[in-house]
Amino acid sequence: MMSHIPLGPIVIVLAGITAALFVWWIGDMLGSIQVVRRSHGGDGPPPNIVDSIGMRTPVEFVLKHFEPLLADYGAQLEQKLIYGGRPFGGVTGREYIALLVVLSLFGFVVLGLLFGIASGSVIGGLVAGLILGLVPAIYFWVVADDKAQDRKERISREFPYFLDLVVMTQQAQATLPESLRLYAEAAPGTVMSEEIEQTLKDVALGTGMIEALQRLERRMTAEEVVRVIRAVIQGEVEGSNRVELLREHARDLRFRRWEKADRASEKLKAKIVMPAMMIVVSILLLVLAPAIVEMMSSGMF
Repeated sequence: MMSHIPLGPIVIVLAGITAALFVWWIGDMLGSIQVVRRSHGGDGPPPNIVDSIGMRTPVEFVLKHFEPLLADYGAQLEQKLIYGGRPFGGVTGREYIALLVVLSLFGFVVLGLLFGIASGSVIGGLVAGLILGLVPAIYFWVVADDKAQDRKERISREFPYFLDLVVMTQQAQATLPESLRLYAEAAPGTVMSEEIEQTLKDVALGTGMIEALQRLERRMTAEEVVRVIRAVIQGEVEGSNRVELLREHARDLRFRRWEKADRASEKLKAKIVMPAMMIVVSILLLVLAPAIVEMMSSGMF
């Protein structure tokens, strides 16, 4: 009678060989991808978030084989990143969407394996990996939206001061590039100064002022900023009085901001009524509580 053959060790060995072959196959595929290694001060663009977390090779692999499928999402992210001021080291939309795919796949494999081991269920591991694997992609997609929204709000706050300075310098017979340069020097480190410095770089590289302003407009989402830039571009094309045009827009912007602040204060008054009443009632209860307790203890109630 044949002795019982243990299947456990055989299954473990076969699983190990399968995993090794799978890793070798993935490594062979990734090794076929031509990757430009980026370095600060070296050839090519500087490193961005893809290089910082060591995902350049898998990202290039995804772009090589699946870029047509990701093109629309990459275009959407490209616009978000432009509005966000090119965060994450200047990563492009196509690189960003490929990075989201890679992170989701890694999340699916790692989290699915962990949940499968913890629950002892292959189905449970697959479901958990599928759901939680999307968390990195959703998170970084939302981060791109937050970056764009935060930059829009900061530019909206800084723009009135920019416009007032430009008006004053234009009244002093400064040229438009000189006015822009003066603001960049007067407000270093602000988001608006970053945009103005980029516009001045475009002009220094040979781009005309109108084209540089059009590029600035395409990087903006705040309505009041876009409206003023378009008016300046139209004034440059038609040769109208730039100083009077800017002064009128500065006056209109101040009125809008005052009106917005007035509406906010009215809303705040309405919202503060109920908390104020609760505070008054609480104070009255604290003041009258000892007297009420004494009257109750004396049998008056």
